[in-house]
Amino acid sequence: MSNIHPTALINPSAQIDPSTTVGPFTIIGPDVVIGKNNKIGPHCVIENTTMGDDNEIIASAFIGVKPQDLSYKGEPTRVTMGSGNQIRECVTIHRSTHLDSPTSIGDGCLLMANVHVAHDCHLGNHIIIANSTGIAGHVTVEDRVVMSGMVGIHQFVRIGTMAMLSGGAMIPLDIPPYCIAQGERARLVGLNVVGMRRGGLDRASMTEIKRAYKLLFRSGKRLDDSIAELEAQNPCPEVRHMIDFCKASKRGVTMAKRKMNEHDD
Repeated sequence: MSNIHPTALINPSAQIDPSTTVGPFTIIGPDVVIGKNNKIGPHCVIENTTMGDDNEIIASAFIGVKPQDLSYKGEPTRVTMGSGNQIRECVTIHRSTHLDSPTSIGDGCLLMANVHVAHDCHLGNHIIIANSTGIAGHVTVEDRVVMSGMVGIHQFVRIGTMAMLSGGAMIPLDIPPYCIAQGERARLVGLNVVGMRRGGLDRASMTEIKRAYKLLFRSGKRLDDSIAELEAQNPCPEVRHMIDFCKASKRGVTMAKRKMNEHDD
């Protein structure tokens, strides 16, 4: 295949569309399916992965390698990746520990240098993750989330749609949709208004989200009581999603700082 550099090592079982290019010294192992017009740079390792079309893997990325999990016993688990993603230098995306639920990346995501996505994570579409952010195992990230650099996310945490995580934030609890979180033990500091606009939300929906945010996270009421109050108001779909997200939380939901100048714990 003329698009594969002669120094690349390709397992005979790998299925690679002829339109995809593979750079020098890249290793593509067994159980790999790669779609059309992908650009895979030098010194990458790809194993146990199904990849869609038009992805760009810059250099030295490791995708589908075995999980960093002592319970893993060599099962043929995998990573699935959609289309139109940009995977920058030295990104690591580990395959799952469970056969029935692969680690997954959606469409149109940007993972900047040194990002780590651990086993059994599920990332949605159009997510931006800045340099040196680490995502532990079993984390779910919904669509259009933005993470700044050097964020750390605890295992089993969920990040809601259009949320934004500030640089250096440590995330031990679920971050509700549309919210901004910051701090060494992150708390909510407002709404991602710019992200909501870019995501196409209309003014009426954004107004309802602002009211819901104040009631859920800044009113001082018990979260269950605030949810019940919102449910009685026939909320818009976006607020309904906030409610459902909070009700489904197992780790607990991140709450707002009591005062905007409050120091982190």
